[in-house]
Amino acid sequence: MRKAGLLLIIQLWAATFIRGQQIVPCGTDLYIQMQTSKDPFYLKRIQAAQDEINNWRNAHPEEVRSTYVVPVVVHVIWNKTIQNISDQQVQSQIDVLNEDFNRLNADTSKTPAPFKPVAGGISIKFCLAAYDPSGNPTNGITRTQTDVTSFYLGDSMKHTSQGGEDAWPSSEYLNIWVCNLAGGVLGYAVMPSVGNPPDEDGLVVRYNAFGRVGVLDPSYNKGRTTSHETGHWFGLYHTFEGGCLSQDNCDDTPPEAEAVYGCPQFPHISCSNGPNGDMFMDYMDYTNDVCMNMFTKCQCSIMEGVLNDPALRKSLQNSPGGCVGVAFNLDASISTVVFPFDTLDQQAFEPHVQLTNDGSEDITYVKINYQVDGQPISTYEYNGDLGSLQSIPVILPVYFTGEGGHVFYAWTSDPNHGTDQFIHNDSAQNTFFVKSTVPKNTNSIDSVLTNGPFTFHIQNPGAGIMHYQIVNVLGQIVFEADADIIQNSSLTVDLPDLAPGMYFIYGKIGYDFVKRKIMVAR
Repeated sequence: MRKAGLLLIIQLWAATFIRGQQIVPCGTDLYIQMQTSKDPFYLKRIQAAQDEINNWRNAHPEEVRSTYVVPVVVHVIWNKTIQNISDQQVQSQIDVLNEDFNRLNADTSKTPAPFKPVAGGISIKFCLAAYDPSGNPTNGITRTQTDVTSFYLGDSMKHTSQGGEDAWPSSEYLNIWVCNLAGGVLGYAVMPSVGNPPDEDGLVVRYNAFGRVGVLDPSYNKGRTTSHETGHWFGLYHTFEGGCLSQDNCDDTPPEAEAVYGCPQFPHISCSNGPNGDMFMDYMDYTNDVCMNMFTKCQCSIMEGVLNDPALRKSLQNSPGGCVGVAFNLDASISTVVFPFDTLDQQAFEPHVQLTNDGSEDITYVKINYQVDGQPISTYEYNGDLGSLQSIPVILPVYFTGEGGHVFYAWTSDPNHGTDQFIHNDSAQNTFFVKSTVPKNTNSIDSVLTNGPFTFHIQNPGAGIMHYQIVNVLGQIVFEADADIIQNSSLTVDLPDLAPGMYFIYGKIGYDFVKRKIMVAR
């Protein structure tokens, strides 16, 4: 394994371009060269990120990996109608990404036998985002009609002010701009590093090399341009990086003298790398789409390192973007707060919420947590059988609050005693107002002198349970208990064994506290 040296491959790319290739399969190296001319530290940041990735890989060599979820937003920027690709074409590209990165593509059988032992996949799910950055439902596709007839290598298509479309937060979404790229370039990507402009992070793909349905270039009609560029976005170099010096950061890809074009027969020998030759069927080479069919295990490890690095792309795992048409296994949510809302005539109310199972696994248990403003949190445990994508109303135990304006919050946790896999739809809230004409909390004890039972009279209490204590003059608690004062607004306490004398009654009801003195005579 050797560190990558991008400057050499930039020179190779430029040489290829100068020779007059009509199609440039990837402009990532030239893009890096352009950025480095503006920022001398750009290339160094990429290399520093690679060092961090390698540190993670060395520390986690054989772990069982998680399933990574990557919400995608596709920005379709068009000048002519043919460039305004269909939703079906966009979805076909998402399908290709899921197949290629998980090694579920139908053409894995075309991987030459000597390379099959090192072919790999990662457990990853690409999906069109279900929610935009403001939390509004979306299909994960934006469409922008532009006056720009073609976009040159750079970042203008990433800015609304320049005829493109502004990025969604790159810490939460994979942004893909699909447009009419000039100069025969099929696509390019921003490689992971710390300090690059977040509003320009993502990848750009020419409209007729995106997906596998629609009007496509016949040599690039399987969606592999986007697989290639997404590989760059996850930190992969070209397989021919560094030529025969083999500087692609992977020891399971053979040295390769230069990019391989078209669809050659196996083996394709260079750099004295026989008998198996170049790994030209790797997605990070330049062959036609029909000839690409694999990533290597090393490449998958690099991508996992990027997805686990908090400074790079780990934040995608906490994205609020969600997935259109894709259910997580465990995903409970409060979809709506039905009550309280508007104006209330009482301080005590029974909250009503709508509990939804947005996951694929039936929910038999979940905690519903709720509170008003910053008051103590109450918890209700749901036990039942809520099927996938089903929703039910739930009436929660009585809650109490004071007059004025409030916000009621409710959220789920611990579905099936496990971890919710998508936390960003867990909660809902409503504002409401309690009238000032509602009677204030009052609590009293009817007598200060008794020879028998004494009674608490409760009006509009501040909570559902009252904890009360009877204390003698020495400060000793002689009796204490809890009482449900919702069911019994007048509470009678009879203590026939209580000795004659003076006592204090302390009652705590929510935030209210009452103290009374009684004399017991026998």
